[in-house]
Amino acid sequence: MSVAAIVWSEDARANQEVRDWNTVMAQMEPLTGFFMASRLSALLHVSIHDALNAIPETARYETYLPPVDAEGPALPEAALAAAGRTMLATYIDFYSNQSLPPEFANPGLQDLLPMVEAVYDAQLSAIPDGPEKEEGIRIGEAAAINLWNERLGDGWNNPDDLEFEWPDSDGDGDPMTGLPGEYVMLDPADTFPGTSQPFFFWWGDMTPWTMRDNDQFLPPPPPRPKNGAFRRDLEETRAYGAVDSAVRTPQQAFEALWWEACDGFVFSGTYAFTRQLVSDFELDNYEAARVFALAMLTQADAMIANVNSKNHYNFWRPITAIDHYYPGSDWKPLMTTSPNQEYPAGHPMVSGATLYALMEFFGGGDLDEPLVGTNTCGDIVFDSLKDAVEGVINARVWGGIHYRGSGEVGARTGKKIAKYVHRRFLEPL
Repeated sequence: MSVAAIVWSEDARANQEVRDWNTVMAQMEPLTGFFMASRLSALLHVSIHDALNAIPETARYETYLPPVDAEGPALPEAALAAAGRTMLATYIDFYSNQSLPPEFANPGLQDLLPMVEAVYDAQLSAIPDGPEKEEGIRIGEAAAINLWNERLGDGWNNPDDLEFEWPDSDGDGDPMTGLPGEYVMLDPADTFPGTSQPFFFWWGDMTPWTMRDNDQFLPPPPPRPKNGAFRRDLEETRAYGAVDSAVRTPQQAFEALWWEACDGFVFSGTYAFTRQLVSDFELDNYEAARVFALAMLTQADAMIANVNSKNHYNFWRPITAIDHYYPGSDWKPLMTTSPNQEYPAGHPMVSGATLYALMEFFGGGDLDEPLVGTNTCGDIVFDSLKDAVEGVINARVWGGIHYRGSGEVGARTGKKIAKYVHRRFLEPL
């Protein structure tokens, strides 16, 4: 990425600084995993928002945490740069520690530290030296550290050593068998290798960022296995989601893979769309920081709510349901099935929540410039944010890992979370 800083104009129309930090953070996702990435993105963007709005003379919006006390005049651009650098450098230092459990320790994060420092140096170099710059740096560092400390004990690391309890409704003591509709342990060959099941199940018990309770947005129960609508959804997934599907088009296969299976970037699409929109709509750094912060708060709580709901319902995955109704068919999905419960579908709920958070600012209708997402699989284009939500629902069906109804319920739940967050947090002063 380019690390060239853009000097803030008189009317503060630039938003490059906020977008640069998001771009750096997005490179960390494959190393953190998408659960941890949902937490990291909120840590980064809330700290930037809080740093900008801690300076009394220029603050525009409420902060997430109580604002850092200013000790004199401060430059907001210095606060922004320091918050971004401090949060990412602190994160890298903490999670690259090999004394952490293997599922959390990522020594490779250290390779990204030079990029963090390069962006920070470039942004600071555009700011005149002086006491106002130094005070801005102090405020930005403090805002990041305050948020880091606030969330350090939020339950990200399963501190109580919880163990998942398999339902065993059929009474045979075997977690790989169960009653129709029940999530069972998948064959290791059919899921992510070396992963416990269901993975990161404790995420549903983490301290929420904005929600009153972890089950505040619990959706209605999934359909019964004999329900006609469910059987139609199952048949759609069986036909379009099979690895050897005769009806799925190459474009549908591409879209299924684009949303997740491209070098492991799960949220790269929503990050890229957010960067594009704040640029296309010519937001300034204050506005862009707020958009990112609200979108990432929404994403983080949608992830917590999704896992909480999955644990509550324990609904079976297509690979299990199809084997039940078509024994001996050896049906396999296009994509590897995630080692967790099916309902509600996670990507449509979590990415859908982020997209709906963006709709609170930019609307759901056709945009003047279409959304363009680029990753190692290629480019994907959507005319509107609503189209992108529909795209991620389709992707999970065409990938063979979810049912359409589950994706639609997930997206509707994500929309509720987005509206809840937007109406209650980081409001204009």
